Amino acid sequence: MTQDQNSFYKPEEAIFHNDGREEELLQYIQSHPEHRQMQGNPEKILATIDEYGCTKNFLMNVGQEKGKIVAENLIPELEPDFMVELGGYVGYSALLFGSALKRAGGRKYLSLERSPKFAAIAGALVELAGLDDTVEVVVGPCRDSLRKIRHDYPTGVVDVFFIDHAKLDYVNDLKLCEELGLVGPGTTVIADNVISPGVPDYREYVRTPTSQKVQKVQKELPQLPVEDSKDNSLGNPYLVYDSTLIDSYEPTGEPDSLEVSRCLQIERQ
Repeated sequence: MTQDQNSFYKPEEAIFHNDGREEELLQYIQSHPEHRQMQGNPEKILATIDEYGCTKNFLMNVGQEKGKIVAENLIPELEPDFMVELGGYVGYSALLFGSALKRAGGRKYLSLERSPKFAAIAGALVELAGLDDTVEVVVGPCRDSLRKIRHDYPTGVVDVFFIDHAKLDYVNDLKLCEELGLVGPGTTVIADNVISPGVPDYREYVRTPTSQKVQKVQKELPQLPVEDSKDNSLGNPYLVYDSTLIDSYEPTGEPDSLEVSRCLQIERQ
């Protein structure tokens, strides 16, 4: 797989977000000569976001290459009715995957974003794209939002999760999804940035046999203080995943991969 060098984003630097570039992106879109054509056109908005990333400032989006894998291959194959992403940023993946889910006949795409500022930008772009009937931006701490999803959707599992938030939280938040019953047989979990910058603990977790997970939970459970139980999750060690690494590229051209984990069954021992 190769990527056109002219389509690379600006390099990622020491400061790469939350320095005003997100507001500048929204202004760039709103003042763009083709802004009128963006109304109801997610593809044109995405192209303009990429244009900004290539010519102005780096943006921590999933990007074109990995985005195509999810939007053009995985979503049409999986045909999710309900998809949730952890980490929405400025709405790039919500536009790309939300429109793909809608084309596949899906009902709802939830984008969980902690930052009210980023969520507001994402919401404005979702509305501009005409996807607000399908895509909803949920503002607040991720774990609170996940618990709210379980409350609002009390039965069934989420069809597809896309994880792209703080790398240190990947494992703990997946475990919470397991505990809440949001992940179960039939769920596919797609994790971004598993090579760059890398989340080895996450890849180890989804690939570890259930017998080893059960042993670890049995050791950890008596040692977990009650006051820590809200912020630290043990997961459901009986869930069996089939995980595949799909190689691709970051928007900057750096090699990266997606970890695609399909939950097959609950293995009772």
